[in-house]
Amino acid sequence: MRYKGLIQFLLVCALAASGYLLYASLGSSGVAGCGPASGCDRVLQSRWSHWFGIPVGAFSVAVYGALLALTFRFGRKADPATQRSAWRIVLPLTALVIASILWFTGLQIFVIKQMCKFCMTVHGAGLLASILLVRSAPIRKAPDKPWQAEKQVFIPPRVAITFSLIAIAAFAVFAGGQVLHQPKTYAFQTYDGKFRFDLTDVPLIGSPKNTNAIVSIFDYTCHHCRIMHWHLSEVVPKITNQVSIISLPNPLDSACNPNVRRTPPPHTNACEYAKLGLAVWRANHKAQHEFDDWIFKPEHPPGLVEARQYAANLVGSNQLARALQDPWVTNTMRQGINIYSTNYLHYRNGNMPQLIIGTNLTQGTFSGPAELYKAIEQQLGLKPPSS
Repeated sequence: MRYKGLIQFLLVCALAASGYLLYASLGSSGVAGCGPASGCDRVLQSRWSHWFGIPVGAFSVAVYGALLALTFRFGRKADPATQRSAWRIVLPLTALVIASILWFTGLQIFVIKQMCKFCMTVHGAGLLASILLVRSAPIRKAPDKPWQAEKQVFIPPRVAITFSLIAIAAFAVFAGGQVLHQPKTYAFQTYDGKFRFDLTDVPLIGSPKNTNAIVSIFDYTCHHCRIMHWHLSEVVPKITNQVSIISLPNPLDSACNPNVRRTPPPHTNACEYAKLGLAVWRANHKAQHEFDDWIFKPEHPPGLVEARQYAANLVGSNQLARALQDPWVTNTMRQGINIYSTNYLHYRNGNMPQLIIGTNLTQGTFSGPAELYKAIEQQLGLKPPSS
């Protein structure tokens, strides 16, 4: 087999990159070097990155892994019958790879309009390996005499074409499934739809699949918000199988909040703390709860420099920097501020923190977790957990 070493190297590269993308898609920390709103992030978070809920990286790993394994069946000392059988699998898999490369590259260019460098690494290595495999394939007619056929490695053109067309047809079914299948979205709305949330793209405690949601409006520099945070921390683990908590900061700081004419001294830099909290969630969803616990633990928020360093240690300096530049952070903070403004217009009361539970708005903190349970039971009809 010609180019065997180079083909195996390229397949290893494609397999490694595919495996890393699969690993990243199953976690929440993102891909190294691809911050929020980057090309990689847009591609990997798009509906085209899955097939009926299965990451496409799983299929890529399976195909490239199979191709790599089959290449070890080729060689001068290998049995001709074994090699003939291997080529009958390699050629359709190669056709499958080429079809998938054309499909996913086209999606990135014309549909998503963003490019993923890791995806293109897979495609580039896979395409070169496929071209070399086709050039190495012993596609020719079978020898006239049976005893000659037994000792030679070949695959008849008709067989090669037929198997490849079957593989392409199979991929067409795959691509058709991606086009026709619309992934389920998890949304929540309040104020008769004025504010809508994609529960997969908002700071959330609990599962986006829950049928109930509570909107929590808070400020990292607010004393009563600190009390509410610990009430929620005690209640949330017992209800998150039924209720999700949407956490939106409303900084009581005139630097970013038009509702505040003059920033009270306790709320200095509240906008920066809010941006940090949102950026931590954007960079790594799981890290935000640790950041919130840390910043709410002392009587007063830690210094801003210390908070930035802690956030960087949690999610990585580069990831944090990219997240802070993401327009999503500003837009999400603005959403929390707008909800606060709407609440004030309706109730003429700006006390913080605020919880929207069902159709009810609570302002200020509760006397304890039991009172919070009672409010949830009254508004959502959910029984408090038995102790």
